[in-house]
Amino acid sequence: MLIHYDMQVFHPAGYQFGNVPEPVVFNPTQLDTDQWIEVAKAAGAEYAVLVAKHGSGFSLWPSDAHDYSILNSPYLNGQGDIVGNFISSCEKYGLRSGIYYHTGYNAYCQVDNPGKVLSGDPEEQKYYNSIVIQQLTELWTNLRRTVRNMV
Repeated sequence: MLIHYDMQVFHPAGYQFGNVPEPVVFNPTQLDTDQWIEVAKAAGAEYAVLVAKHGSGFSLWPSDAHDYSILNSPYLNGQGDIVGNFISSCEKYGLRSGIYYHTGYNAYCQVDNPGKVLSGDPEEQKYYNSIVIQQLTELWTNLRRTVRNMV
């Protein structure tokens, strides 16, 4: 089962390059990753994959790579970690877990497919590439203990 939970849940109008909703918009009040995984298990899923960062550029874990993450949202006073909660829920219900991180498009950083900054500026591209590397490192470092259960 693929679970996509991005900024559009709170800002249905979507986003455009350089014009994304502020992190303060992201504030789930009834988020329950156990419920997601219970439903997946009941549907017969053997694994679940969470989209940790998609086209908006918003990160569902407290990323230090840039300001557009759950760290700067009101959700649990910036202390929330939906990715970590998702992994814990998968472990709790015996589902293998996976994380999807989209590198090719990022409205916050003004990056279009296939991962190229719109400006074409080599320094901006280098900066974006460093964000991707840092965020992937954060995900794998913080989730290292659960890699054995990932798909």
